[in-house]
Amino acid sequence: MKRPVTLCGALALLAVAAPLTASAQERGRTDGPEESEYGKGGYGDNRRGVSLQFDWGAAINSRENPAGAPEGPPLFVGATLSLWGDDWYRLDASAGYVFDGGRFIGNVGPTFRTWGWPLSFTLGLKAGAIVIPEGEGLRFALSPQVGAEIFLDRRDRVLMGLHYSPDIPIGGGGVTNRLFMNVGYRF
Repeated sequence: MKRPVTLCGALALLAVAAPLTASAQERGRTDGPEESEYGKGGYGDNRRGVSLQFDWGAAINSRENPAGAPEGPPLFVGATLSLWGDDWYRLDASAGYVFDGGRFIGNVGPTFRTWGWPLSFTLGLKAGAIVIPEGEGLRFALSPQVGAEIFLDRRDRVLMGLHYSPDIPIGGGGVTNRLFMNVGYRF
């Protein structure tokens, strides 16, 4: 009678002790060189860095341009320099020129990204200056931004996005609604 109980106890002890031999191994790390994910290697840290983007798209002013302001198509061009803190946030500094009315827009602010690869959604709030020619002059502006971005290569270097951003000058001057695309490279 004691023999089966002793045998069951020994088997239970062996079943509990067997996984403990795996814990004697040194812990794995993920900060090794790129392409060495197996064993003791890891992934490279490309979540941080700097990116440079070229922006272009439509820009429609909510008010008629002041007399004497440049007339042009409802388009704009610009550039954005981004400092990435991690995959989910970055600090953007952007500048753009609106052809219709000759407005210059320069702003700085954070942008937050949702988790996802290769597609993620963005939400940001920027503040800066809008230069409205012919009478309005320099205005402080807020510029909320919403959009979506996609990485075009497997190393997460080439970035393309579609965004909407209303540029709201404080103290008048009319809102500039921008719907634009951008393409950039992350260094």
